Order: sequence, then structure tokens, then C-alpha cells
Amino acid sequence: MRPVDTLALPLGDGWVLCQSDIDQLAVVNATGKIVWDLLDGGFGQDEIASAFALHFGVAAQGALANIRAMIGRLEEAGFLARPIADASTAGYTPVQPGPDVDCGTLRFGARRIRIYSSLAEVGSAYFARFGHRALDYVVDADVLAFSAGSGNYRLTFQDETVADVNSPAELIGRAHELILSWEHPKTEFLAYYHAAAVSRSGHSALLPGVSAIGKSTLTAYLVGHGFAYLGDDCIAMARTDWSLRPLPTCLSLKSGSWPLLSELYPELSHLPTVHYHGREARYVEPRQAQYSGRAPSVILFPSYVKDGETSLRALVPLQTMARLIETNTDLHRPATRATLAEFLQFVERTPAYELVYRDLASAKAAIEDWLEHA
Repeated sequence: MRPVDTLALPLGDGWVLCQSDIDQLAVVNATGKIVWDLLDGGFGQDEIASAFALHFGVAAQGALANIRAMIGRLEEAGFLARPIADASTAGYTPVQPGPDVDCGTLRFGARRIRIYSSLAEVGSAYFARFGHRALDYVVDADVLAFSAGSGNYRLTFQDETVADVNSPAELIGRAHELILSWEHPKTEFLAYYHAAAVSRSGHSALLPGVSAIGKSTLTAYLVGHGFAYLGDDCIAMARTDWSLRPLPTCLSLKSGSWPLLSELYPELSHLPTVHYHGREARYVEPRQAQYSGRAPSVILFPSYVKDGETSLRALVPLQTMARLIETNTDLHRPATRATLAEFLQFVERTPAYELVYRDLASAKAAIEDWLEHA
């Protein structure tokens, strides 16, 4: 089992690994980097474990268990070569396409895009979040199509394949990159975040988070109290100045947030309910929407806790990088040593915190206080 072609650069007390062809990222500590180098040198896990046991004076079985666990994480993340699975292997499930659905015509940048999809995961409910960009039927609109093949997912634009991937999530990610290129045609991108972003008084705040963490609810609350809205789903970063370029989505508010936000958004009760991935959501066209923002002054990883005090817990760059990877941050492909180095420079220079909050009001107060003293 050998490492695949990977870039590796130091960050703080650890290392960041990056697969240049698919922009996969991982963080390892100094010990993990030694294991990585030994694997790259052709040593097997038993040999590495024996060397560690001798060097550190630990039991051989304990060292082997730790090495196996570390190798398993690297393999799961795609950094170690695996045998190519055959379609006949256990666990293989062929993709079952449905009928083509017309998802409407939307405006992105100067382009008018008619969207078709045969995938249940990417249909009219998904594109409802771009409702404020909807156009009446346009005869000469360009066509973007989502479809399934035998075991893969395909994105085509004007009948040319632009992505052929293994999962709906990857397909949506590639579609987001395409849309962002239309929105910002003269921008060279450095990275893409699964994040929300707001700005106020010349400062931008980036709020990365996995789905259902509550970032859209917090974003809506901040926007309802004077912050400008950048986005709440996918945020791109420009390479030249690290400015933020959001995907032009409406606020996606899940049913659990409606009672909390009804006073700020009285239109919520009159909006249609969209059912997507087992959740109920309503899409609100935000006030004070901006489609670009300055480089973030701060990165905040929001986390709601029912009990306890609201606080900002500072993160060191390696912790920030690990959190960004956990929340699905990607580099613009194909990644190079230069772009990885630039991204790590951004991580090192930008203050980052875990924002633990007990309620929306105290979270807003903590963010405002930090920005006031930035």
C-alpha cells in the first residue's frame, strides 16, 4: 500500500497533505508525517510498527495498533492507493436515473441557464434556493444537465461533459464551481468553503460548518440585525486578495428556526415549504445581499450548546485547518504547491475561533465585540 501522488507542506506542529488532482486535504501530526514518509519509502506497517516500538520503547502490539489506525484514516481519506473495485463486488449499487425534470431557467452572471436533472438529489427543490434568480422561459438559454450513468454521476453543459464523478455531493460541488465561474468570470479562485458569510463595517466573517449545524439560522439572525448577507452555503475565495465570492443563494431556513426568526422575517409564514433530504425549509431572499466581500477578518466555527456560557475559543492554525477540512473545504483544482502554500498562509494569518453560544443574541454580541476591537 503506497501513498498516492500528494503535496505535503508544514503548518505549525503538523503537516497538511493535498492530492493535487482531486484537491483532497488532510492534516497529520509530526508522527503521522513520519509514517507517511516510511510508507512512501516502501516500508510495510509491520516494519514501521517495529521501528516505532524500538525507538519509543513501547509494546510492539500497541505500536502496531496505532500504526494500523493511522494508516486506516489515511486510506479512508483517499491518500493511500486501493485496489479498483469491480462493479460485481459486494456493496456496489448502480445509479438509477429517473425521468428528466425541467428545473427552470436561472440567471448566473451574464448567462441564462436552463437546468434539467434526472437525479432525485438534484431537482426542483434544490434549485428553489436560487428562486430570486428565476427567469421566464428563454428560448436561447444555455443548458446545464444533471444525469446518471452506469455507476457515476454526470454534469453536462451545452452537451459537453464537464464532470463525471462518483456521488451526488461531488456533482453538486462541481456545479457550484461552474456557477461561481459565471458569477465572477474574471476571478481566479483559491478555495471553496461549505460556509456562511456576513460582513459589517468593512469586516467579513466566514462561518464554516457542516449541514444542520445552525449556521443559516445564525446568519439570518445577524442579517436581521444589520449585518450584510454574503451567503449561507458555498463561499469561494479569490486567489488575488482572498476576497469572498458567495454562491448566490437565498437564506435556507429549516423548520426548527422558524419560531426563532419569525419576528425578523414576517414573510416566513407566507413562503412555500420545500422538502429536501428529509427536511422542511423555506427560502428567504435576504436583505442587504452582497455578492462579494473583503477577505475575512475572522473565521468562526459556530457551535450551539444549550447550557453554558457563550465564548470565543481561539484556535491555532493547525486546528483551524483540521476544522476547515471537517467542514468540507476544497482547493481549486488542480492544486499546486504554490496554491497550497498560499492557502496555508491565509490560515496562518487569519484569526480563527470556535464560537460556542447558548443563544443567538449572545452569539451576535460576541461577534460584534470581536469586530469592534479587530
